[in-house]
Formats: sequence, C-alpha cells, structure tokens
Amino acid sequence: MRQQESPDVAPVTQALESPIGMEKYLYLTKSEWKNSWINGGKIPLNLSSTYRTMERRGIYTPDENLIYQSTHDIATLGKYINTNGNLANIGTLKVGKITDNGITVAEGIEASAREEDGLILSFCNIKSKAICRKLEKNACVKIFDIEILINIIDEQLGTKCIAKDCEYTSSHNRNHFLKFDDDSWQQEFRLFWDYKEKTEIFLPQGVGKGIKIT
Repeated sequence: MRQQESPDVAPVTQALESPIGMEKYLYLTKSEWKNSWINGGKIPLNLSSTYRTMERRGIYTPDENLIYQSTHDIATLGKYINTNGNLANIGTLKVGKITDNGITVAEGIEASAREEDGLILSFCNIKSKAICRKLEKNACVKIFDIEILINIIDEQLGTKCIAKDCEYTSSHNRNHFLKFDDDSWQQEFRLFWDYKEKTEIFLPQGVGKGIKIT
C-alpha cells in the first residue's frame, strides 16, 4: 500500500457554510474511525475490487469493477459463448447470429467487458438508520461539502476523480456507477479515481462531524 506524505492542510472552516446539496453521509464500521473525518488525520482509500464478492451483502457486490456493455445478456448464452466463469473474458465481441438446430437463438450481438480497478469512496445521499444497519455499519459522519473533500483528495493523489450518483438497473450492463437494482437501497454517491493501488491520504480538521443515527 502506498502512503502519501502528510501534507500541510488547513482546517476546513468554510465547509460550515456549504449548501445542503453538497452534504453527504459516510457510514463507518467503528465509531473511533470518525475521528480523522472530524479532527483530521489519515484515512485509507481502497480499490473497488476490495468490495467484490460472490454474495451481494452490505457493501459487497459481485458486480464491482466490472465494465460491461452488451446488446444481449451474455450470461444467458453460456451454451454458445464460453466466458470461463468471468464475463470480463469476452473482451470485445461481435456475433452476427447464433442458431441451434436451425432456430435463431440470438443475433446482432455486440458486447464489451473488462475489469477496471481504481480507488473508490462511497457515501450516502441521505441520513438513514435503516441504510446504516443494512450496510452493517455502526457510526455515521456528515460530510459538510463533498466538493471540498474531492479537491483535498485529488491534490494528494495527483489525479482527478469522477464523482456521481450511482444509477441502478434491472439490465445486465454494469460500470463503476451503474449497479443492479438490488443495490438501489444504498442511495450511493461514489468517488472514483483511476489509481491502481490502495493508499492513505490525510484529511484536515473540519471535513465532517459525527452524528447520531436515529
């Protein structure tokens, strides 16, 4: 894991005047982890692949770090298109027609799939006890201004993040900001950096404040 050198960062006093739309909520496993977000200190940044599991539970999902766009759900065509258990193996695919005993199974297939890792930070757009519990978290920090936080991290990483609300779909397509409908309860706002190893960065005092989930 790469560690950033501690920068000379001033307290975030202007965050208290931020518009409500910039406020986000961060749910944490341990209450003591709030300290760096409130008083300043180191925080870890993890790769998106850290959160990829076979089971969809809490912060984990089988879709993480998969970039997949296709006219057809390739997973349903496993009899005809071999992925060796991983959709990312198809790369770029074009198939005019698939037939089986003279019957057209699918035609006009165009697909691309790959795994793409990078650093992520995930927040929630609302304060919610139900979401906190379903994420299997026990503490919450209110982030005063997400844009200020983004600028702080971008400067230390030397690269700019993509920041967006996640969208949710019943289709098979996926990317860093497009997740399955079953995850829509998370109401996630995500930051993504094209940065290929986990690291730590330093936050100044005043990025957020601890709040009770009631």
